[in-house]
Amino acid sequence: MYTILVVDDEAIVCQGIKEFLEISDLSITQVLIASNGYEALDYLRMESIDLVLTDIQMDGMNGIELMESILSEKPDIPVVVISAHDEFEYAQQCIRLGARDYLIKPVQLSQLTKVVGAELSNRDKKYKRLLEESLKLKFSMTGMLSLRSYILNEVIAGSLEKSDDYLFIFEQIGLKFEGPYYLLLVTELSWGRFGAEEEVIQKLRDRNLLKYATVNIIEETLADWNAVAFYGQGNQIITIMQFSEADHKERDQEHVAKMNLIGKKIVTHIQSYLHLKAVVGISSIRPGLHTLPESYRDSVKAVKWHALYDNHNVFYAEDFSLKEASGQVNWQEKTEQLAQRIRTGKKLEGVQEDIQCFISEISPVFDSNDSTAGIPLSIAYRVYTVLLEMKETIGEKYRELDPILYFRFPLTGSEIKDRLCAFLAEAAELILASLADRDQAIVQQSVGYIRLNFRNKGLKIQDIADSVHLSPNYLSYLFKQIVGETVWEFVTRLRLEEARYLLVSTPKKRYEIADEVGYESPEHFSRVFKRYYGESPNSVRSE
Repeated sequence: MYTILVVDDEAIVCQGIKEFLEISDLSITQVLIASNGYEALDYLRMESIDLVLTDIQMDGMNGIELMESILSEKPDIPVVVISAHDEFEYAQQCIRLGARDYLIKPVQLSQLTKVVGAELSNRDKKYKRLLEESLKLKFSMTGMLSLRSYILNEVIAGSLEKSDDYLFIFEQIGLKFEGPYYLLLVTELSWGRFGAEEEVIQKLRDRNLLKYATVNIIEETLADWNAVAFYGQGNQIITIMQFSEADHKERDQEHVAKMNLIGKKIVTHIQSYLHLKAVVGISSIRPGLHTLPESYRDSVKAVKWHALYDNHNVFYAEDFSLKEASGQVNWQEKTEQLAQRIRTGKKLEGVQEDIQCFISEISPVFDSNDSTAGIPLSIAYRVYTVLLEMKETIGEKYRELDPILYFRFPLTGSEIKDRLCAFLAEAAELILASLADRDQAIVQQSVGYIRLNFRNKGLKIQDIADSVHLSPNYLSYLFKQIVGETVWEFVTRLRLEEARYLLVSTPKKRYEIADEVGYESPEHFSRVFKRYYGESPNSVRSE
């Protein structure tokens, strides 16, 4: 889903392009419009923009000046120029400033769709452009390591689906994956110092240094194996191990024992050298690079079992997958889907409908005499794991849903079914209430940060998102959902309310007030003020 910014001082042009793009089939979420470069910069700093369509001749900051600012502040955002001027010099200057295309007014809608669609498609393929640009710049070893981590994260996320993509990528970053069998380890670090619970590592720089050291420790530990370690999300270090046909022919138990030994060595070495606690999740061994996303998901799930078994720190994924009723119903996959819906559901009524559908879909489980106890309990524990992950915000209430205490075995198949249904409903209600409280808290923190910094001309949504440890896109979504206006609209409101107060209570000049509340240009300030209040700053002052 994409956000487009249209910049033109002709309102009818902006509105026409906006309406056309909104009804196109280009997966565009919203189209924002700005009447000049200053207003466009406000949007670019406060919203997550995927593409800019701009005119050249505009009052205040023109299109050329806007492109220069974008090149300086947001060089990764593509710009397409739509201008009434077809002189070669204009086009040449725009291309030199990074314009992806130069369209002449009146632009044909079919041509606009083609150009916009192509640029948005290019945004989805940015990892290839990153490779090509990095190679042209002859990136440093540090850049290579960052690039390697980026690409390998794309692989385990399933973003690269075709075999030629893998070959192209690995050729450029100097990795050789021949397998043909692969196993994946996820090492999750705890930022509390081992043996000193009160010391929690807060600084990002310190955490990055410890992650760097952890990669080195893992590579040293696995020096005799064909393995590569790299940075994962947050506090994760991911390791891909590859095995030959001969390696794969080992007996299963011998293989499991070796992997558990490797996991324990990694944990021990991290504790010894870095004084950090760590948990290792190990996937099963699978053929082909295309299985790495599934192996990653399994390893992450295995790590989460530490919440239930806090005396253990190495978990093998296959130890925690029951297989009794898999032939009848794919309950594991359905349980994962339900857990995800509970995590992301915004309305309790919708989640309750999901629970009823889930119970209906897995009904064969309750008819099986040999597995009625095991599988429902595993389902309950999977959802209970979500509760454990959120126990800081949920509080002690999660203890009431401990599955062993909640189910009170022995129970008949129908009793277990009713009990599981009630358990899932109570857990969902608790999780959704906690999510709502957490989201409210995050948005309130964001509002506090904005109130302290809205006068800063260089304020960007990335700054606000960093202050609450979220991505700009997710913060924008959350802010709109809870506050009812976008981040940029909220910042604008604060600026203009402050400006109105200064106009009526101080003798400060218009340009002084514009500068004080965060606007680059007095003219841009006046235009935004009049659009918001329906009257000019001078009119307000003379009242």
